[in-house]
Amino acid sequence: MESLDELNGTVNIEVKDSNHPDIWSVEGIARSLRGFLGKRQNKQPTVAGMSSLKVTIDKRVRPIRPFIACAIVKNVRPSEEALKSWIALQDKMDQTYGRKRKKASIGLYQADMVESPLKYTVAKPGEASFAPLGSEEKMTLSEIVDKHPKGREYGAILSGFKEWAVLVDGEDKILSLPPVIHSNDLGRITVGTKNILVEVTGTNIETVHNTLKIVVTALSERGGQIYSCIETYQTGQPRKLVTPDLQPGTAVLSVSYTNRLLGTELGTSQVIRLLERASFHSSLKGRDVLQVRIPCYRLDIMHQVDLVEEVAIALDLNKLEPQWPQLWTPGGLAEETDRIDTVAELMVGMGFQELLTYSLTSPESLEQKMRSPHTRLVELKNPKMTTLTALRNRLLPSLMEFLSNNTHVDYPQKVFEIGACAIPEGETVGHVFHQNVVGAVTVHANAGFTEIRACLDALLNSIGVDFKITPDTHPSFLEGRFGEITSGGKSLGMIGELHPQVIKAWGLNLPAAAFELNLAYKETGVPALDRAC
Repeated sequence: MESLDELNGTVNIEVKDSNHPDIWSVEGIARSLRGFLGKRQNKQPTVAGMSSLKVTIDKRVRPIRPFIACAIVKNVRPSEEALKSWIALQDKMDQTYGRKRKKASIGLYQADMVESPLKYTVAKPGEASFAPLGSEEKMTLSEIVDKHPKGREYGAILSGFKEWAVLVDGEDKILSLPPVIHSNDLGRITVGTKNILVEVTGTNIETVHNTLKIVVTALSERGGQIYSCIETYQTGQPRKLVTPDLQPGTAVLSVSYTNRLLGTELGTSQVIRLLERASFHSSLKGRDVLQVRIPCYRLDIMHQVDLVEEVAIALDLNKLEPQWPQLWTPGGLAEETDRIDTVAELMVGMGFQELLTYSLTSPESLEQKMRSPHTRLVELKNPKMTTLTALRNRLLPSLMEFLSNNTHVDYPQKVFEIGACAIPEGETVGHVFHQNVVGAVTVHANAGFTEIRACLDALLNSIGVDFKITPDTHPSFLEGRFGEITSGGKSLGMIGELHPQVIKAWGLNLPAAAFELNLAYKETGVPALDRAC
């Protein structure tokens, strides 16, 4: 509760439980408080009957927005405050549970003005037209998406399709362009509206049906009666669905499990009373087990631990006696992190600046710019950017990219990074081996093999690794200024002066020397790396 105005009789409440959509409205909060305050027992919502409204779903909406669920709530008499509450609930459900209207969106209409049957069909954006909510002027669907505020906000959901889903009544009047905007003629609810048509469209049938339950049960708290609708899907073999389904679910709760989690000694009758206070009807199923009826709008109850939480809230969390854990578990750095920190500290001590770059890069950075031959990379199946399509298999390209973006900084520049590199493992797709690597680069007018070799000597000698440099060749490095780092016959990495073409490819104008050292000590078999890295 944020504030209480006793003079005007208002309470401001901030609802932070995003997993509890049934209390995202004034009606839902009132329903929950009735149980806790013991005013009266909440009745299970029921369907009063079948409405005369029929809904037909065109098979062409399947790739666009395939699901719809409808219901009519009759005999509601909304006040201005009620309308504000419903609009807030609609927006909250659309933005969160409906994933910004991508999975589900809600429409409210004056049911008395809608002629049966409803047709959930498609239309061409430049041909169909209606007056969107808040406007008296008719606009084509494409104009609504281009000009209307809601069209600009949600039009991207539809823009990839040649035809868009529309909801049309029996007189061919367009009710809405889901999930963008409703009709100003049929979709404007006022204080004089008595019967309300609720429709939910979306891409996930469970989300669509659950959203409908939340909305119609909230409206029914204002005294309305819920009437169901029949939706006929014409994809393949026609099938009919009746919505909403307000049947309660069932779950079992162990009393001993409840006491064990809460540290209490509650009896069966006490747990039943506490569940009743939380608006759950329960009965004894066995010696220690309760059968609990879950209201259709309680979408958050998935496991008996959720019911234990309801018992704890009904009991009052402040009354529970806190207990220290019986098992002492001290915290600390993981061994691998501690070892990496040792190497990082040594590099910083030699005047290098530590970097943290992206693991994602591109084949161009890994191969073309480094003059390296093509190798098998771990590439993304559906990359979003052409510059981030593969996981790096070495660190030097990441360091060179950083240096290329910082040519305006004074030299010398000495940078290093310790990070994971991804190597494909075997021929099976998806099998990847990650190894920690330390890479270092020094760039200035006099950078050369002697300087970078001195840094490598200081690093490996400090952690007790006996090594040697074997002269070799590599396309990324100058011939005669490159060597392989080995220890006990195992390859640890590479060191040398970078080739002028590599330096030019990255937009640098000064000599650069670098080394890469594999810290995957279990793979190298070097005991000193095991101890220190």
